[in-house]
Amino acid sequence: MYLKVTSGKRECMGRYISTIGFSPNLVSRPIIASGVSNGDTVEIIQPEQKTETAQNKTEDAINSVRSTLTGAVGNVSVEVTVLTDLSFTNVVSECSKIIINGKPPIVCLGAGPTDLHIPMVIAATAHQTQIESTMMYSDMEATPVEIDPPALTTSLPGVASETFKQVGGADESGISLSQIEIEGGQSRATASRHIQSLEDNGFVKTEQRKKAKFASPSLLGEIIYRSMQHSN
Repeated sequence: MYLKVTSGKRECMGRYISTIGFSPNLVSRPIIASGVSNGDTVEIIQPEQKTETAQNKTEDAINSVRSTLTGAVGNVSVEVTVLTDLSFTNVVSECSKIIINGKPPIVCLGAGPTDLHIPMVIAATAHQTQIESTMMYSDMEATPVEIDPPALTTSLPGVASETFKQVGGADESGISLSQIEIEGGQSRATASRHIQSLEDNGFVKTEQRKKAKFASPSLLGEIIYRSMQHSN
C-alpha cells in the first residue's frame, strides 16, 4: 500500500527515482551528477515513519533535496510516495510498479533504509531493460557514480510461455486450470503440466479452492510479466 503526495507536478521530461531516509545528499548528489535539468521530475519514495520525530527528519531531508535541486537547476518537480505496507514482497512490488509507470527513469540507489533500498535494488535489476541508467552514491569513493547492473536473465519454460501470459493477465484472484484449458485451447493435462513447470521454476503459485486449482503469479512472475508487457 502507498500514498502519493504530489508537489508542483508538471509534464515529465527527465524522470528520476530514489528512496530516501534522513540523508538528503545521498539523493540529491547522484541526481545532480546524472545531469538533472529544468523541467525534470524526481520521484522520492519514503517509508511511513512510526514516530513524529522520524517523520520530521524525513520531511526535512525531502525539503533539503527539493531546495538543493531548485538552487542547482531551477524548475524541478518533486513527487513523494509514502509506502505504508513495508513488508519485503510488497515494497519490491511497489518499487517495480513505480519504475514501470512512466518513461524509462534514472534510478538512484544507495539512499534510504534497507527496508526500501534493498527492494529497490531488486526491482531496478529486474527492470534493467526499462531503465535509462542507474546511479549510486559510493561510500568508498564518497562520490556519485553511474553503475551498470546486469539484466536479469530468467528464462520462462518455452512451451509454457503462453500459459504464463494467461496467468499473468488474470485478475488478483488468479485463474483456474479450467479457465486456462478453455481460454488457451489446450487439454487439462497440458494446462496442468505447464502450471506445474511454471510453479517448479518459481514463476507462479497455486492454491486449491474447493474442487478447483487456481494459479497466480509469484513475486518473480509478477515482475517478469510486467517486463514482458513493457518490452519493445
